[in-house]
Amino acid sequence: MPQGTNRLGRRRLMAWAALAVLTGVVVGVGAIRSLPDSAGPTWPSSEPKVVRFAAVGDSITQGNSPDFSVGLTGSLSWVTYARSPLDLFAGGWAAGGATTARMAANVQPVKADVLVIIAGTNDLAQGVPFAVTESNIARIVETVGAPRVVVSAIPPRNSAPAATAAYNASLKAFVLAHKWEWVDAPAAVRDGEQYAAGMSLDGIHPTEAGAEALGRALDAAISR
Repeated sequence: MPQGTNRLGRRRLMAWAALAVLTGVVVGVGAIRSLPDSAGPTWPSSEPKVVRFAAVGDSITQGNSPDFSVGLTGSLSWVTYARSPLDLFAGGWAAGGATTARMAANVQPVKADVLVIIAGTNDLAQGVPFAVTESNIARIVETVGAPRVVVSAIPPRNSAPAATAAYNASLKAFVLAHKWEWVDAPAAVRDGEQYAAGMSLDGIHPTEAGAEALGRALDAAISR
């Protein structure tokens, strides 16, 4: 075979080899580009979680609120001190002197992540059987419909410390049996079984300092 023909054959082989390499590179790049986004590393979100909470209660929750139903809370309501940029008050129901029966009759569904209940002071004062209180609290929880439920001990009644302590013991057992979350928020305002100095106006209702202490404790429970 003539030498020129050999050279032409070698050139053609080299051209085909170069084309094969180039084709492989292009295909490889295409394959890399076609990988799904999920193939890359994922990182946990650094965005803080906002929690919407509802509140149901009596005068301990309502305090001196101008209009609790629309979110206008006062300095004697623990809700004022629990709300924050991350813990948003979503609504609820509260009124001075309210029993759990009145709460259950008036509360409405609330779009909230957490329901907070402080209830029973007036049931205890009026001699309502605890079985009735239990039923009313269960109705409140069902009506509001929040996925998390936080129930707090009731604050002291300086005139009936033993009865209040017994009520809170029964309430705690009831809450835990339903797998709700229990918090002893009034521990922040108690000295023994009564209000600590400066924490109550009359042995039943908290001062602003007492309301703030309750609110901070409940804020921690809402956020956990």
